[in-house]
Amino acid sequence: MRLPSIVCAATLAAIFAGPPHTADASQITYEFSSTASGTIGNTSFTNALVTLTGIGDTADVVSVFGFAAAAPLNLTTIAIQGVGTATITDPTEILSTKDPVSIEGSPLLPFVILGRIDSPPALDSLTGIGFIADQALLGYDLTTSIGPITSVGGIGFIKNCGQGGNDPCLATTMGRLSFASNFGPDDSPVGTFSATLHPVPEPGSLLLVGGGVAALVRRRLRRRP
Repeated sequence: MRLPSIVCAATLAAIFAGPPHTADASQITYEFSSTASGTIGNTSFTNALVTLTGIGDTADVVSVFGFAAAAPLNLTTIAIQGVGTATITDPTEILSTKDPVSIEGSPLLPFVILGRIDSPPALDSLTGIGFIADQALLGYDLTTSIGPITSVGGIGFIKNCGQGGNDPCLATTMGRLSFASNFGPDDSPVGTFSATLHPVPEPGSLLLVGGGVAALVRRRLRRRP
């Protein structure tokens, strides 16, 4: 049987054919969750658990306003319990103040907010979709894992979006998304946030793995009759 050797050779080729990565660039996933009510497409939801997930790269984090960190997101999805999961097709970003700031009537605390970019590609203005404020976020610069943190926050968007000259509602793969309320102390007082870093192996590590596979191929070749 030649299958084992073919599989090893294919694995070796895949390891060395992969795109190069820099040591300081790592994928990171940011996740917000809270209960919310609203409509997506033609489907309404009430007090449903909503999970907002954004995927970015630590190499894209930049400083804005002199006291905050921000980064564009490569993919943002929203999962609504009992409805499904949609991709938000509007440009999105994540921003962390690192220092205490008040937002939407919240206490004076550092916060992280994920939102639609108002004037892409500029990252200095966004309309929030999910946010969390907590002392544990003091100094957080969006490049490391953190949480989960449950605190003041929530998920929402502009009240009455798309009506009376307001900004349009969020564009998603399941249709336009709107919420019955915006996040805030009176509307959605509690949210949960976490960030998970997914480090990319450095080229040296890939070579070590490739060397191990190469040795396995040689060993299998020697065992052939």
